[in-house]
Amino acid sequence: MEDKNWFICTIAREGLHNWDICKKNKIWGIPSNGRNITLVPPNIGDFLIIYHAGNGLRSIGQVTGTWKSPSSKDEAPWAGGIFRYGKIFPFKVLKEVEEPIKLTFESNKVSGTDINLTVLRRGFGLLSKKDGKKLFELFS
Repeated sequence: MEDKNWFICTIAREGLHNWDICKKNKIWGIPSNGRNITLVPPNIGDFLIIYHAGNGLRSIGQVTGTWKSPSSKDEAPWAGGIFRYGKIFPFKVLKEVEEPIKLTFESNKVSGTDINLTVLRRGFGLLSKKDGKKLFELFS
């Protein structure tokens, strides 16, 4: 756990159906709307914290393969397909909660962390190891 990266993955407020698609296909898709994506790519074994906008933390996942650009609707099964989702990667769910874990915010940050609201709005972002572990602890 020490040498792995932590990423926050945001599900849109009205997009819980997309989470069901992610879990069924074991794929996370990063929306790009056709733009070039210049994010830090996740590595196999990196951790994912799944956040449902307006509701709270839903799940912890782990990356199981390399990210790539999807080449077919099967690889990007969400609405908008390969145009909307510029990068995908396989993952597995490690833990999921029935009721979302609520987060509190102060000064546009998740309380007690350096996680800015901008990262949550982007849909996918790298967290510091300290902040990733802090969110992970909320699941225990």
